[in-house]
Amino acid sequence: MRIGVIACAIMRRELTKALEKISGVSEVLFLPEGKHVRPLELKRAVTEQIEALKDRVDVIFLGYGHCNSLKGIGNDFDIPIIHPDAEDCIAILFTPERYAEEITREAGTWFMTPGWAELGPGMILNELDLEKYVSRGHDPEEMARELFSNYTRGLYIDTGVGDDDHFMARAKESCDMFGLRLERSVSRSTILDDCLTRTVETARDLESRRK
Repeated sequence: MRIGVIACAIMRRELTKALEKISGVSEVLFLPEGKHVRPLELKRAVTEQIEALKDRVDVIFLGYGHCNSLKGIGNDFDIPIIHPDAEDCIAILFTPERYAEEITREAGTWFMTPGWAELGPGMILNELDLEKYVSRGHDPEEMARELFSNYTRGLYIDTGVGDDDHFMARAKESCDMFGLRLERSVSRSTILDDCLTRTVETARDLESRRK
């Protein structure tokens, strides 16, 4: 049984913890975070890694959301690919239901998991894809503040990976920089665990067919 994992580095902590509970994982690759701001580049990068890995494993777990380009990507390959059915990493780590509830509660919410909180204010500048403004001579931080004028709250999501005080402090740096009120919530999402269980079941089924 050979399981490959290709995932966004933003979920490294959560996925590493989840992978401790399963066996059969032979290769794990984390791609740099932030690629979702350029969906076609993201799909190209993920596709290249699937192509490179598919002949060395029996099944691949894809640790991404749809991210504007990856929905249905498994249909492009002849190897089973288990992929969370969620829009993005926040939906995976928080559940789509909680995600929607918090947006309904306060539409101007900026969500931060430990991975995003650790990257600090630079994460927000990258997320907003401000290169086009910088190329025109604008100050990226000034542009970010302007783009953040409709946001009122930063919501840090404790996903259970530890160091909560550290990540809250990092989240506060971003909120202070962009004038957001910081709140905290706790995730009870089992999406990663459920998908990895399905990945193992798929690998075992393929193994049993070969016997």
